Amino acid sequence: MIDWRKYRILKRRIAGRMRAFGVLFTCMLPMLFSVACNTEACLESKTSIFNAAFYAYGDSAAKVVIDSVSVYGVGQFKDSLLVDTANISSFRATLRSDRDTTQYVIRYDQYNLNPRYKRDTLTFVYHTYIEFESAECGAMYNYVIDDFRYTTWQIVDAELMTSEVDNQDVENVRLYYYVVE
Repeated sequence: MIDWRKYRILKRRIAGRMRAFGVLFTCMLPMLFSVACNTEACLESKTSIFNAAFYAYGDSAAKVVIDSVSVYGVGQFKDSLLVDTANISSFRATLRSDRDTTQYVIRYDQYNLNPRYKRDTLTFVYHTYIEFESAECGAMYNYVIDDFRYTTWQIVDAELMTSEVDNQDVENVRLYYYVVE
C-alpha cells in the first residue's frame, strides 16, 4: 500500500530541487555562453616599458654597441639591476607607477675610465594614467614623460623620441656618444 503522505513529501523535495537546479542553470547559462564565445586571448604585453638606444653622435642612423655597461635603477624597492656588465646597443626599463620620477644609472665598467666619468644618470619626470586595454588584458599603467634630464659624463646628447610610454615596442630615448673611428 502507498503512503500518500510520504509520497507528497518526497514529491515536494524533488520539485524543490528541480526548481533550484532550474534557477542555477538559468543563471549559469549566460556565463557559459559569454566565456565560450570569447575566442580572443591577451597576447600583448601588459607592461609599459621604455626603450633607450645608443647612437653615434653626428650620425643618428648609426646605432652603436657600448662594451662593459651596467644599468640599474635609483631608489628602487627591489633589485633593479637591468644589465650587468654587458655589451649592449639598447636597454628596456619600466617607470615606477607609485612615483612621478624614475632614475636609471648607466655605469661604464671599462677599466681605463676615470672614476668621475663612469656614470651617467637618466631622470624621467612623468604623469601616469590607467588605460583599459580589453576584457582579456584588463587595465595597465601608461606614462607621459613631462621632463627628461641626463648627465653628460659620457653621453654627448640625448633625444626624447616619444613622450608616451606604453606597451608598444618603440624607441623612446636616443642616447648619443662620441665614437672614435
